[in-house]
Amino acid sequence: MASPSLLVSRLLHVRMRVNDLERTVAFYRDILGLTETRRIISPRGSKIAYLKVLGSETELEITEYKASGTVSVPPDLVHLAFRVEDMDQTLKRLKDLGVPVTDGPTETENSVFAFIDAPEGYEIELIAHRFPAGR
Repeated sequence: MASPSLLVSRLLHVRMRVNDLERTVAFYRDILGLTETRRIISPRGSKIAYLKVLGSETELEITEYKASGTVSVPPDLVHLAFRVEDMDQTLKRLKDLGVPVTDGPTETENSVFAFIDAPEGYEIELIAHRFPAGR
């Protein structure tokens, strides 16, 4: 049986609508270290900022559009997961910046992960992978 053709080849961006574009961009830039790549105003008037992690092609599109009403993110609806190299160092930095860890850190056989909340209530998972010796 022949495999189906791929319709997509790459995830380009993930959009998250927020109430406060500046506060949210500052969080992803100053707390998590993402780089802002560009800003636009859409034809309908949305304010949009694009951010990305160094070495990643996928962007995070942060959008503020007051005409759509207030953003209210239900608990456990969606989360973004980011890799960190050193969980202990990450947790210390978060504490120094006054960012509370909302869950964890939790250790598994191959990783340790913790959760924090971004502005607007979006949940962020931070994961530090552990690899077997020799890898």
